[in-house]
Amino acid sequence: MKPIILTVVIFFILTGCDKNGDIKNNSNSGIEIYLLRDYQTEENSCKIIENTVKINHEPLIKYSDIISYNKNTCAFTVSDSIIFYNDREYCPLLWKAFSVTVDKEVIYTGYFWTSFSSLGCNWIIIDLLKYSWKNELIVELFYPGYRIGDTIIMDKRNDSRILDVLRKDNKLIE
Repeated sequence: MKPIILTVVIFFILTGCDKNGDIKNNSNSGIEIYLLRDYQTEENSCKIIENTVKINHEPLIKYSDIISYNKNTCAFTVSDSIIFYNDREYCPLLWKAFSVTVDKEVIYTGYFWTSFSSLGCNWIIIDLLKYSWKNELIVELFYPGYRIGDTIIMDKRNDSRILDVLRKDNKLIE
């Protein structure tokens, strides 16, 4: 009996570690929102070049804090534990770049913005002033909106990888 238990314990130790001996996290992280620690943009643009993106080590918003996602309005509803300051004087996230990930794979990037800004952005934004309305993070294209000369971007806000995870966990509003 003891050899069987020992074999099982050794199996879990070996399969639960990566090649450096660190314990693996076998659970998927789901959909998370990370701040970017490094990235580049196209010249004279807010457009983030996808292959230059490096996400922070810890998510800003964990999957467990995402209550739902409305695919029609592209709005994440998050738990009350998520607090964003949308005050003009103290807004540490203002103009910070973020990424929406599925199991830490970057699906799309954008910026935290506010509608009091006189600066435009030809990329994806989350307007922090709109956050206080029902704990929703509304993901929008461009601020203040599409302008002549803006490059059309591939809209990945409703990427199938995001929707599949949300649908599986009954967090998707269709």
